[in-house]
Amino acid sequence: MVTFSLFIISGTALVTLTLAKRREERRKTGVFLLKAISRGDERARALHHQAVRLYSEGKERADFLIKKQLPMRSRHTFNKLVTLLQEQSERYAGRMRDSKLLKKSDGISEFFKNMSEVEKGAGEINEAYEETILATAEPIKPTKKISKKMVRVVVKEE
Repeated sequence: MVTFSLFIISGTALVTLTLAKRREERRKTGVFLLKAISRGDERARALHHQAVRLYSEGKERADFLIKKQLPMRSRHTFNKLVTLLQEQSERYAGRMRDSKLLKKSDGISEFFKNMSEVEKGAGEINEAYEETILATAEPIKPTKKISKKMVRVVVKEE
């Protein structure tokens, strides 16, 4: 029912426009309906041109932002982050080297004990560790004797 009513309305509009155009051509004067449509066309063209202009300006701005500003700002932020991380790591490394825990000889590993010597140029970190392993290494002695017995395996086939 709705489609039928829409069909009737659109058919009536087509007939009305056709009759208005014929009347305009015979009398050589403008008809109100066609003048209103012409004004609406002009306004629609103006709106279309304005929309196209806004689209092109927005496209240029987005292109500038994505191709120029975004890489530049991300590079700048990345460089700031790298310098901040370097400063923090240097500060924490300095605190770790000067900490009270490292000055005590009883609660720290060989690695941290020898770190200051290595930084001064007194060898490698692994030297003291290898020496302590070699000094404390003892041969392993077997605790039980393992006797060798022969075992006979019999396989039955059916």
